Amino acid sequence: MIFVDRYRKDESGRDIRPPESWFDDAVEATELAKNERSGHKWDRNVYADEARLKPALEKLFFDKCAYCETKFLAGADSDVEHFRPKGRVAERKKHPGYYWLGYKWENLYLSCPHCNQLRKDKPRWGDPRTLPSGGKLDQFPLLDGAEATRAMGPDDDIYEEATLLIDPCYDDPEWYMAYDPQGQVLALEDNPYGEKTIEVFHLKRRKLRDARKVIMDFTIHFLEKIKEAKSQGNEDAVGFLEELLEELLSASSEYAGVVRFVLNNSAVFLADNS
Repeated sequence: MIFVDRYRKDESGRDIRPPESWFDDAVEATELAKNERSGHKWDRNVYADEARLKPALEKLFFDKCAYCETKFLAGADSDVEHFRPKGRVAERKKHPGYYWLGYKWENLYLSCPHCNQLRKDKPRWGDPRTLPSGGKLDQFPLLDGAEATRAMGPDDDIYEEATLLIDPCYDDPEWYMAYDPQGQVLALEDNPYGEKTIEVFHLKRRKLRDARKVIMDFTIHFLEKIKEAKSQGNEDAVGFLEELLEELLSASSEYAGVVRFVLNNSAVFLADNS
């Protein structure tokens, strides 16, 4: 997971957001949701609009899951995910859901089904276990003892909530997450924000761990080659390799958070690999 500036512009300087016609429809749908509350019938043609909304989310999040950073390859499914759940909240049974945010641009994220839905961690070669299912669904946990801060309606301030989930468009996930040499994600210094975010979005699933490990090994190999080229005084090779490394570090690259962590802790990773 990496920070993504929701208000960034594209390469031409254009704001990355849906057209105004979508916002007009969203305002109208929001007013209806506020009036109907828990009885509201959610309109997927607005909150998951394939023509106007979803292309903006895909561009904003670099065609990656906002949470696990897996790229959506040709034909791969993606979900429009409500960061604050629209219809109900798992941690508080009588909560009506954040119905007033169900059509709000700032509450909509691009997610893979494995982070957003309840999915099993299926067996891998050499590891035949089927591990417990995970995925966000309607979870939105707060700090222990902080339920009194939870927003219950549109007049409450959501920024007063003592939230536990890392918001990739508000927080910097790199302050909270680390990775071990096998590619597994960890909460940096066991912080509760990283731990709960990893749990809720099921970020320890094994296929994801193995995919991160591939990128991690590739990054370590690059760093070793750069170190070797520097020792040989081969400035051309150093420049070429560092340009390629910059591509891996860019927000558009898959698992950029892993690459950045390895680079920031290169002495440890290179020592482990020697």
